[in-house]
Amino acid sequence: MTTKRVCVFAGPSLPACDRIAEPEFFFAPPAARGDVERASDDYDEILLIDGVFHHDLAPTPKEVLAACRRVPFFGAASMGALRAVECRPYGAMPLGAIARWYASGVIDGDDEVAVAMHPETHVALTVPAVNVRYVAWLACRRGILDRASADAWAHAARTTIYYAERSWPAAVACAPAATREALLRVARQEGDLKRWDARFALRRVLRQREARYASC
Repeated sequence: MTTKRVCVFAGPSLPACDRIAEPEFFFAPPAARGDVERASDDYDEILLIDGVFHHDLAPTPKEVLAACRRVPFFGAASMGALRAVECRPYGAMPLGAIARWYASGVIDGDDEVAVAMHPETHVALTVPAVNVRYVAWLACRRGILDRASADAWAHAARTTIYYAERSWPAAVACAPAATREALLRVARQEGDLKRWDARFALRRVLRQREARYASC
């Protein structure tokens, strides 16, 4: 295997159109058990965004810890955010809003970022709970929902709809009827927090590398 400098494990959170065309970046599919530790043997840095969920074994905190002992490890947006926060005391670097939510205890389960995805294209087929939370936050800021209603909606959309069946229409159906049209509009135009975090993380890693080279 030809060594690349940065291995980025990405799937539904980072569509192909968002991927930086840099020769130093190698984009791998969502990580399964063992992939992260193996990548630490072949790459200088790792950015974990997406991992498999439910249909296969996910990367464990133990293998992320092993990777952190070998190379710089960054995590964001999805499984990467959770694992980076879990392993932050050992050198992992969490990036983005979802990682901050995990670190602060706003969210704590891997089901918060889980989506059903196409097995070949890795396109997301459902909506993760964190994106519903984000739209609830936006709706509260814009006066569409008050804080209590926003929290209640996000909770209902997470707990009453199975992750592999959650769509925006299904999630919005859990909100007060008078707000559904506005919520759906916000969701479809601005609601993909996992994508925003993944894009941010990719550019953050690139900027840090550029700064590192500039100082040499």
